[in-house]
Amino acid sequence: MTAHRTAQRTGKHGDADVDTPAPVHLEIKRRARIAAVEFLRQAERDATAGRVPVVVCREDRDTQWVVMLRLDDVRAFVAAVQIANGGPIL
Repeated sequence: MTAHRTAQRTGKHGDADVDTPAPVHLEIKRRARIAAVEFLRQAERDATAGRVPVVVCREDRDTQWVVMLRLDDVRAFVAAVQIANGGPIL
């Protein structure tokens, strides 16, 4: 799959930071410190072997939950969900 940065090229409102053929809108953020990442580090420390560390969180007064995991763990997470639902493994 090919992907390329768009933010530096067009900078138009509504454009994703990275354009990809996949039907997703990617916003890429990098900061010196993201407080929520400490929750993920805790999950990584506490996870037992064979378990994918995942954080589910939301801000007070927000009704939508957010799932956070390492990009390298996405395939293992999808496979774990499929196993839990009795479906095929990737």
